Amino acid sequence: MSQLVTRPSGAIAVMENGPLVSAIVVTRDREAHLRECLGELMEQTVSSRMEVIVVDAGSAQCEWAVVADLQQRYANLTALKLPSGAVCRGVNMALKMASGRYLTILDVTDRLRRDAYEQLALVLEQNAAAMVAYGDTCFTAIAHESFANHTSYGKVIWPDYTPQQLSQLSEVAPHLLWRREVHDSVGYLPEGYPNHGLREFLLNVLERFRIQHINEFTGLKLIAAVPQSAPQQAPQPVEVPSAPAAAQAVTAPLQAEPAPMPTPGPVTVPSAEDAYAALRSQFPADDIEQAATMLRQHLAKYPRHAVAHNDLAAVSYQLGDPDQALVHYREAVALESDEDVYLKNLADLLYVETGQTDEAINIYLKLLERSPRDVETLLNLGIICEGVGQPNAAESFLQRALEIEPANMTVRERLSELRQNAAVPVAPATAAAPAPAAEEEDDLTAEDHYLNSQELVNRGDLAGADRELQRIVALYPDFAPAYNDLAVLAYQNGDKDTARRNYEKAATLAPGNSTFQKNLADFYFVEGYDVDGAIKIYLEQLRKEPRDIETLMNLGKICTILDRPEEAQTFYGKVIHLEPWNRDARECLDTLKQAANS
Repeated sequence: MSQLVTRPSGAIAVMENGPLVSAIVVTRDREAHLRECLGELMEQTVSSRMEVIVVDAGSAQCEWAVVADLQQRYANLTALKLPSGAVCRGVNMALKMASGRYLTILDVTDRLRRDAYEQLALVLEQNAAAMVAYGDTCFTAIAHESFANHTSYGKVIWPDYTPQQLSQLSEVAPHLLWRREVHDSVGYLPEGYPNHGLREFLLNVLERFRIQHINEFTGLKLIAAVPQSAPQQAPQPVEVPSAPAAAQAVTAPLQAEPAPMPTPGPVTVPSAEDAYAALRSQFPADDIEQAATMLRQHLAKYPRHAVAHNDLAAVSYQLGDPDQALVHYREAVALESDEDVYLKNLADLLYVETGQTDEAINIYLKLLERSPRDVETLLNLGIICEGVGQPNAAESFLQRALEIEPANMTVRERLSELRQNAAVPVAPATAAAPAPAAEEEDDLTAEDHYLNSQELVNRGDLAGADRELQRIVALYPDFAPAYNDLAVLAYQNGDKDTARRNYEKAATLAPGNSTFQKNLADFYFVEGYDVDGAIKIYLEQLRKEPRDIETLMNLGKICTILDRPEEAQTFYGKVIHLEPWNRDARECLDTLKQAANS
């Protein structure tokens, strides 16, 4: 597998004159940060004019499933999955895919001021000679903080760059925004990204164009904490060499917040999280045994620190000690039973190393109940069920995974192999019924044709994709995904009657497919065609998946429009109970309460 591209399976985002900003989010093994990062991006003041492309650079975690889930909510979210070690190639591919007037790249742990892209885009709009804009940067050593509410670990006021400066700097402003057409002149990111790629890119730009610095803090960068052994030392978020004497007179110095003066008093014992943040920055890169020793020493002081148990389990497994890995994975789950990553790690180890399939299946089913659209969990359940002689259950799980991610070749190949193994042997030629002429001329399966249609969509050939989908429904009139995608394309072209017929056909052929049912309900509701029908579908989906945030939000909106505020408050309240951080639900609920009070 070289790459996979997925786009939302529901309505396609259509923006007048195209997106203003294309934001490329780079992630690898940062699942815990991804949903939070994308959620904050979708709250940018220009979010309605943004396109977001996630580049999964060979992650071993479940970022792909997180994106697949969020694509049901955000029609402007695309994902690109590549093998490990292909970060630069993946980012450049995303830059070529992007359709925004302005482009930007950020790491999944970065956070931005809510109007950052609006301010940077405005600078470029007002200064036609500038090709790149950038602001100043705040730093924190504590993960999962926002720009608006973070613990400062230093700030940098970047200088107005000159070629002489840039050639000597090891770090540059991380949150750049640039015009798309600059790549026509200077090419894309050079090899060396992320270490020095942005600096080289800026040097190439400065050879021909101007770049614009604004005196505003626009972004927050997560850095490793300074070890606890040096509390008096001022934090240094970025290590930048001094400019030459000739340049120092015209460049703004980097400024870091002064370290607080030590005050007398009792020694404060660092929390487990703070101690572990300092410890991880000291892990040896190539000595796994030393890392295991350091983890054991940490757990001797903080025996109830779940993340350290999880990491020691992973290190123990790398050292060839699955028994110790199992002990620590179980301890991590016992301490934080709601953390999906720990549960997945435990289930994987139980199945792969110990063959305890019953316990592994129970864990995966629990995870599936929490996240019904988690493709990795569905795939694992399919593999296990196939291994224990339950092919029908395996096919069901794999089919659901394929409907969520039609371009997932791992799932597709596994499902195809399962069906081939379960196929009934062909009768002798003398007794066989003649095959339909259409199938004699076409050796491809419906899934093969469907994959071709997805590739055409990815290349932007929507007319070709439409023809391929029409061919599928002619050859395989019961293949529901083709009808669903025909509906999406028809809706994009303004043919709402055809879109409705195809949405209804897909929902009829696959009544158990939540995506097709929701797409039909969305159409009924948005177009005002059958609001009662939409409510009926949403309620049925809620009965099957009572924790489905999207369905709860849609029901809340419908009840608000129908002037049924008590029911709307109930649905929004359930969302907040499941996701206390969900700002959309909280704002909707606050609006309803204010209306009731007035």
